[in-house]
Amino acid sequence: MKLVGIDCQIPSNKIANADIIDLVKYYSTPTFSDLKGLEVFVRKYLSLTGIESRFWREKNEKPLDLIKQAVDNALKMAHLQLKDIDLVIYSSIDRGFIEPANSNFICKALGLNNIRNFDIVDACMGWASAVQVAASFLNNSSHYHSILIVNAEFPMDEKGAVLPSNFTIKQKSELQWKSASFTMGEAASASIFQKDDKSTLFEFIEDHFQSELCTITLPNSEKYRMDAAKKYFPDDLQFFADSALLLQKGMLPAINVLQNLLGKLDYTPKMVFPHSISSKVIQDAALNAGVQASIYSTFSKLGNLATASVPSGITKALLNNLLKPNEKAIAWIASAGMKYAAFEVQL
Repeated sequence: MKLVGIDCQIPSNKIANADIIDLVKYYSTPTFSDLKGLEVFVRKYLSLTGIESRFWREKNEKPLDLIKQAVDNALKMAHLQLKDIDLVIYSSIDRGFIEPANSNFICKALGLNNIRNFDIVDACMGWASAVQVAASFLNNSSHYHSILIVNAEFPMDEKGAVLPSNFTIKQKSELQWKSASFTMGEAASASIFQKDDKSTLFEFIEDHFQSELCTITLPNSEKYRMDAAKKYFPDDLQFFADSALLLQKGMLPAINVLQNLLGKLDYTPKMVFPHSISSKVIQDAALNAGVQASIYSTFSKLGNLATASVPSGITKALLNNLLKPNEKAIAWIASAGMKYAAFEVQL
């Protein structure tokens, strides 16, 4: 399977670390007494992750406009038109609808009608799962030739799963699971895949017993969960990520899944594109996996883009002529669930 077109669009409002500190202090002023200590913590946390900036929407910027631009650019790169697309997969965390699939509204916005489309919901693993599904469609059906995967991560709404709740600190212990929100950026990406004569290798490791470590719960979620401990489940529709435990539980399987893939390759990959969790975590994992020289991440400038992380890295590498058509790269992703993936991307 070949990646024939890709693009990632970033909104225009640049948010520096100082802006994040100001927002946390602003929202926490009525609820937290030690604002100076809070500022010191957030500053140290952001410095440790290695983030410098992230981009959020201006008030006049709409996700659908950024999605359309990403799709147009990906089509141009692939030398295709919208009518050439046979299947659309929407594989993001952010969405406007639980029913029907968000992909229906993406197709409507793009001007596509009577085309097979559906959502894949798999946390930050969404793009990887969509790529695997696309490979299966292309390899096993003569009806599908060009598959479009759309990822749109725009979590920074004024009243959403992150703002203002995760920037409002009431007690110090909340920082353990709210801090991950301070690195979030926004982006839209479009990826177009076609069949070729080369197979795509995938490796996955999954540990579902750690599923509660990163969640956004819906009302009445207790009917589907075994662990009812309030520790792991804050208010409904609020983002929760226990950063310390995610790192503790996730480092080894993340390294293992990449090494498992590398052991099956008959070549040394030129570039490895990781999910944008944290520059420090990525560097430590890459060092242990022996691929530190091949890592290319957009995290420091763009923040955590969730499912758009790897597409953002590939797009930037192509724009900077660091990666060229017909070359192979590796996508490397760790996700809530907890899930880990490493797989080939053939350009």
